[in-house]
Amino acid sequence: MQKIYTFSAVIFFLLLLNFAPLSAQNNKEPKLNPGFIIGFSYGYEMPAGDIAKLYGSNFKVDITPSYYFKKSNIAVGLELSYLFGGKVKQNTFLNLLTFDNHIIGVEGAFANIQTSERGVIAGALVSKIVPFNKNLRSGIRIEAGAYMIRHWINFKIVGEIPQLKSEYLKGYDRLTGGFALKEFVGYQYLEEDSKINFYAGFELYQAFTKNLRGFNYDTAQIDDSPKHDYLFGVKIGWILPLYIDKNPEEIYY
Repeated sequence: MQKIYTFSAVIFFLLLLNFAPLSAQNNKEPKLNPGFIIGFSYGYEMPAGDIAKLYGSNFKVDITPSYYFKKSNIAVGLELSYLFGGKVKQNTFLNLLTFDNHIIGVEGAFANIQTSERGVIAGALVSKIVPFNKNLRSGIRIEAGAYMIRHWINFKIVGEIPQLKSEYLKGYDRLTGGFALKEFVGYQYLEEDSKINFYAGFELYQAFTKNLRGFNYDTAQIDDSPKHDYLFGVKIGWILPLYIDKNPEEIYY
């Protein structure tokens, strides 16, 4: 884990060192037309709080359409993220195991269960660029947003297990959701005449969630206590800009 963060930090600062001087040397007055930017990013996150009791680290892919107003370094937009991870720390179907840790399926045959983490995050954000030069859209990117989050245990079942079919599965998947806040700080390189536009940095989620099922079949207990889930990590993304010129019928990228 430490190696991943070290490698990500090195890449981030190398990009910053390479592109920041280039941006600073560009004295050409930027147009700063209004337009949409669509970000596609990939990230790695570590959990903390209640979610860390259930999952290990996860990866994340995002799509972020945003809008810049004319001659502005502030963008407003939406973000949709998909989370996936391979480590589930809790075995939520212990009550289905035999004394020798097997699961009996239909007709007495052994069945197998593989578990993984899945989740989605969706919401709205505002970002601002602290520029190095006249181009107000390249520089330090600061971002904050409000989101809804859902995460659950995904089951891959080999064989047929009646206890985990249809509605019964909901008692084991630990579907959890609620409201979340996010902060991001990093570097953005965005030039109107460039085909290489990107951003990279560090982000943190604070989520206020609860078990949306309410009752866990494996423990035979009600689970309605409030939870605090945290995710922190790094991500890097590519930006597709779509600018609107003075002629409102003209869009270029």
